[in-house]
Amino acid sequence: MKIKYYASYIIILPLLFWECSGGKKISQAKKAFEIGEYTRAAELYKRTYTREKNKYNKGEYSYYMGECYRITNKPTKAASAYSKAIRYNYPVREAQLYMAESYRKAAKYDKAIPVYETYLDQVPTDTRAQKGLASCMMMQKEPKENRYMIEKIKKLNSKFSDFSPAYAGNSYDYVIFSSMRTEAKRRRKNKITGQGTSSLYYSKIDSKGEWSDPEAFEEPINNPSFDDGAPNVSADGKTLYYTRCRFDNEKPMGTEIVYCTRSGGKWSEPEAIIIGEDSLVVAHPAIDTNGDFLYFVSDRDGGFGGKDIWRTQQTKDGTWSEPQNLGSAINTKGDEMFPYMREDGTLYFSSDTHIGFGGLDIFKAIPDEEKEWIVTNMGAPINSISDDFGITFKGTQEEGILSSSRGSSKGIDNLYHFILPKLHFTLNGVIKNANNEVVDGAYLRLIGSDGTTLKINTPNDGTFKVKLKPDTDYVFLVAAKGYLNKKIKFSTADEMDDKDFSFRITLEKPKIKVDNTP
Repeated sequence: MKIKYYASYIIILPLLFWECSGGKKISQAKKAFEIGEYTRAAELYKRTYTREKNKYNKGEYSYYMGECYRITNKPTKAASAYSKAIRYNYPVREAQLYMAESYRKAAKYDKAIPVYETYLDQVPTDTRAQKGLASCMMMQKEPKENRYMIEKIKKLNSKFSDFSPAYAGNSYDYVIFSSMRTEAKRRRKNKITGQGTSSLYYSKIDSKGEWSDPEAFEEPINNPSFDDGAPNVSADGKTLYYTRCRFDNEKPMGTEIVYCTRSGGKWSEPEAIIIGEDSLVVAHPAIDTNGDFLYFVSDRDGGFGGKDIWRTQQTKDGTWSEPQNLGSAINTKGDEMFPYMREDGTLYFSSDTHIGFGGLDIFKAIPDEEKEWIVTNMGAPINSISDDFGITFKGTQEEGILSSSRGSSKGIDNLYHFILPKLHFTLNGVIKNANNEVVDGAYLRLIGSDGTTLKINTPNDGTFKVKLKPDTDYVFLVAAKGYLNKKIKFSTADEMDDKDFSFRITLEKPKIKVDNTP
């Protein structure tokens, strides 16, 4: 099963089935939904719906078709199914919320907004609807893209979902990721997603500087009986953490975090990490640089709604402490997933409820002086109207890989390379006197807040040009013998685009006082 759907896999909503003519088909649909086989359940509900005469039952089947499509990331189909459920007066108020959410994820903001407003008239305090409505209004203003550049990595992707990458080691030439391509475990298609089961793959940069053809890990890392994915690797590249989901044809199974260590080029047998009390969802591990704190996703008690991000600390005896919720600045009534911790303490995660562009958006959280999280959306093109998640960086560089379902009508995820191009700044100009003449012997002394100190002598034409650094405050002094000095301040700190700082500087001679005293 696709690791992205773990959050929904274990939520078993009460099915309010009436005895009806659906008989065997509806029992099969109910069973498929209960164990998380959403693709199969949607088809069974659809067949039963077309033959059903009772309006209440048609509304109920429509609602669960909508749930299946919503969970498997088919927002257009989900919106249509929820619309039918509402038309048949199916008595689940959240059908209206989910219909609005589905319209928003399908970028149909004109349809989503009135549905959100109608729902908020009934449930004015629902923050999911409040933020969804705000997201629609933001998108109608067509927010400007930032400077990040993003491109699909053709060598790593298949026709199935490829997602949740992790660099292994500090050379950043080895990547591990989740894939639902079918050749790995040679199993039937997954009834939950309609794709293959999730396995861990790896790829390396070859001598030509290109990614090699991905290869699946052998056992014991990949197990043909389980879904394995959402990897994270320790800073030294020696410990691999990932999510494992077991199968059962009779009941939903939970997820667990497992880890294995590498020694002599071989990986050890995976072992489960025991975190607190039993919980159906413990997934999406992210270890910090020092290996002290493990961030993860869970549905455990004490959260804020759906799936929350938690963290646990490794104790001296190697066990893990009681988990702590990251709080309301990070977690919402919706789902927060796929945490990633950078070296500087910045947390990245995905959310379907914070104000954003579409489905899952990637957010950046920085702790302030009081250790409160300041959360910001990463903006476009990092985020899109589709699901964007599972980001990883090349250390301190603003470059890495992320997952996104953008451009796919079937909700297929792909891996994308992203980079924030370095800004280029220059200081240039000309130095002349009040008569527009070149000033002989003029020079410029540049001082920067980063410690820069430069003396620049101007050539015969009086011009000067020097490269500058981003996020730096500068002051420069222009001087020449027989002229008054001139000082100018400027900064590159708030600049978001390349820029040439140009100055035309006129040096003046000091005024001479004439003593007319007889």
